[in-house]
Amino acid sequence: MDNTTQFLTIVIFFLALVVTIIVTQFVRRRRSLYTLREIAAFQRLPGMIGEAIESNRPVHVSLGNAGLGGESTLVSLANAELFYQVARRAVIGTAAPIFTVGDTSALPLAQDTLRRAYASRGRVSSAPYTSARWYPGGGGHSLAFAAALTATVVDDKVGANILGGSFGTELALVGYAAARRNQSILATSDQLEGQAVAWVMSDESLIGEEVFTAGAYLGEASSQVAGVVTQDVLRWLLIFGILLPTIIALGNTFSNGSFGESVQRAINFFQQLFRGG
Repeated sequence: MDNTTQFLTIVIFFLALVVTIIVTQFVRRRRSLYTLREIAAFQRLPGMIGEAIESNRPVHVSLGNAGLGGESTLVSLANAELFYQVARRAVIGTAAPIFTVGDTSALPLAQDTLRRAYASRGRVSSAPYTSARWYPGGGGHSLAFAAALTATVVDDKVGANILGGSFGTELALVGYAAARRNQSILATSDQLEGQAVAWVMSDESLIGEEVFTAGAYLGEASSQVAGVVTQDVLRWLLIFGILLPTIIALGNTFSNGSFGESVQRAINFFQQLFRGG
C-alpha cells in the first residue's frame, strides 16, 4: 500500500469516526435535526405487521441460508436487527412471530432475536423459542428449504412475510405461495438472482445497503441514525474520489499540469502533518 493510499484510508476512517460522534450527539438532543431519506419498504412495514396482528396471524421472518461464521455473517446480523424491529412490533399480538433459518449456526441468533423482542415489551418469560425453526437448507439454491418455507406460509396461515438474508431463485416459490393467499411480502437477498426475484414478487423490496439501516428507520437509537448519516457522508466522499481524477485531469488541461502538482503538494503536506513532521 503506497503512502497516498494509506493517507486517504486514514482520512476516511477519521472522517467516519468524527461524523458518527458529532451526529450522535446532535440527534440525542434533537432527533428531528436530520431527516432520513424515504425508503418505501420501511414505510410499508408497520402496516404489514398491523394487518397481521389485526387478523390474528403470525408474522414470518426468514434468514434463508445465511448463517454465522462465514461470508454471510454481516448479512445475518444486519437482517437480525431488521427482524428484531419486526418482532418487537409483532409481539403485541397474540400470534407469536415465526423465525426460520436454513443454517444451524443462525438458530441461536433467531432465538436470541425473539428473546430480545419479548424482553423489550417486558414479556421475556413468554418468549416462544420454539418459534425459531431450522429447516435443512443444504446451502446455495435450496429447493428443499424453499419447500419448507412454502409449507410454513400455508400451514401456519401467515399474515406477513419478511424475507432477508441469502436467497436465490427459489425465493419465487415462497413469493408465489404468499401471493396465492394474499399475504404481504417484503424481501431482500445478498444474491443477485434472489434480489431480482424479490424486486419482482414482493410488495416492497430492500436494495443493497438499505437493510443495514433498519435500526435507524424502525428503532430509536441515536447512534444508528448517526450511522446512516455516516454512510451518506462516505458515499459522497466515494463519489468525490471517483470524480477526483477527472477534476485533476481537467485542471491540468487548463493549467499546463500545474494543478496536479499543487494537489500532490497538498497531499504531501498533510501526510507530513499527520506524521508530526
